[in-house]
Amino acid sequence: MTRTNNPLSERITKHYPTFTKSNRSLADYLQAHPDKVLILSTNEIAEACSVSKTTVSRFIRSLGYEDHAELRNELLKARDQGEPLLMDALEGTGLQEEMRSLEQLCAQLNEMDLKPLISKIAKAKRIKIIGYRNSYPLAMHFRQQLMQCRGGVDLLPLPGQTIGEDLAFIEEDDFIIVIGIRRRVNNFSKIIDLLSEHNCLLISDQSGQKYAQKVSHFLVCYMSNQVSLDSYAVPMSLISYLSNQTYQFLNSEAVKVSGKISASYSQLDELE
Repeated sequence: MTRTNNPLSERITKHYPTFTKSNRSLADYLQAHPDKVLILSTNEIAEACSVSKTTVSRFIRSLGYEDHAELRNELLKARDQGEPLLMDALEGTGLQEEMRSLEQLCAQLNEMDLKPLISKIAKAKRIKIIGYRNSYPLAMHFRQQLMQCRGGVDLLPLPGQTIGEDLAFIEEDDFIIVIGIRRRVNNFSKIIDLLSEHNCLLISDQSGQKYAQKVSHFLVCYMSNQVSLDSYAVPMSLISYLSNQTYQFLNSEAVKVSGKISASYSQLDELE
């Protein structure tokens, strides 16, 4: 599984499947605002997350820390050694929150070795991209981007169809990309369980960390809870990044593919 180098974030992701609802609220808050560990007391963190002080203390111990002070000291030590720590400098909602989330995405990608993942996306015999509800347009856009540099990219499921037939015929040299942001369908966990034996990338928001141990690659898009309606700027930016990295990896092969597509557009007079 692709991991970050942030110790607090890594511990949260590792234990996320076992968290209660209140613990997941704390986990999401601390991953989005790690600086709060440095500037807020245990009681203030509890108030911010609408839980009890005891819940916060138990949550910190469940991550393997003796207490809040040990967690705080670990973050201070990492910061003193030069590791960037996202600070709560931006205030307000809307575009400011999107900027914060994009900064978190950038920090996550900078901490990872994405070469194995990009190689799989580029070299797999076929790519299968799965997305439901609001994740469907994301999956469709990802397919469209990857089709500019390679063939054999399928979108699942087809409109009006169930997915069982498609999953039954996934082969060993296929690579699966699952996008599950926010409200996921009821059988999402069963889909992940079925795909656990295959090479699979899961792109999700922070609530999807409970599936991180079941997939070979996991990337989280931290979604803001500060606005009424979700923005999908972060997952769309991630899709653009992965697609462009794949294009660069394939190099001249991708240039040939995009050239053929441009020629086809021209012959069919499809674009203005």
